[in-house]
Amino acid sequence: MKLTAAVLSLIICVACGAHGPSYSEAEFPARTVTVGGVIYGFRVYVPKDRVDGQPLPVMLYLHGSNRRGTDNQSQLEDLYENIRGFPQNWQFIVVVPQCREETFWAGPMMDQALAALDQTVKEFGGDENRLYLAGYSMGGFGVWQTAITYSNKFAALIPVAGGIEPVGRVSDEDRAVLSPQFIAAADSPDPYTAFSEKLKQIPVWIVHGSKDEAIPVEGARKIAAALKAAGDTDVNYSELDGVGHGSLVPAFSDPRLFEWLKNKRRNLTQ
Repeated sequence: MKLTAAVLSLIICVACGAHGPSYSEAEFPARTVTVGGVIYGFRVYVPKDRVDGQPLPVMLYLHGSNRRGTDNQSQLEDLYENIRGFPQNWQFIVVVPQCREETFWAGPMMDQALAALDQTVKEFGGDENRLYLAGYSMGGFGVWQTAITYSNKFAALIPVAGGIEPVGRVSDEDRAVLSPQFIAAADSPDPYTAFSEKLKQIPVWIVHGSKDEAIPVEGARKIAAALKAAGDTDVNYSELDGVGHGSLVPAFSDPRLFEWLKNKRRNLTQ
């Protein structure tokens, strides 16, 4: 996939933070959700041209590690330029929670993200049968962790620069917050087959840069192949030639992804 001038300009804007330090509540309403006695902030995007009373699909987006915090602002940096530059692609609601420092998308962080999703579906009239789960880098790992824990919740998965196997050692503290479903699959003799058997009913669009040095591309290739071998008939694997870890902007600049999403509904027969 070749990068166009428009996509390259978006990458530069994201890298430089050209949009400024804060985001309008008119564009991205701020909300809170309380889980386990802790208040978490999240932001929401709703298409301006939505038809009143028409349920919309809802995407839960899990950001990467460099957006963690409590400001309820920086997590929007991942998607802001894409949404602003190509609003015609984003014809669905987007929920953007924020992961706390020194944590990742498991345990309480997964719980608060799902609570934000459920609250948004109710408040903004989302379609519970058209829930999309997307994430980048740490959030890409979060996609797999969340999907295997709640394998009947989502209509489509979009992991970008993620994986199912950790990069480096997992501490006992981190392992303690992982779900039993994730641990069972990760500890199996063949994790890729174990994940695929649990998730083979869900359409997946996987994106990874061929030159990613932070999270090697081999894992993305293996899970895509394993899902196909398990019988998933809707697996799309997009390997970005010559792209490193910064694959987020080109991933969400691909119009084919949004065309693919339009017809995705949860399979209620599984």
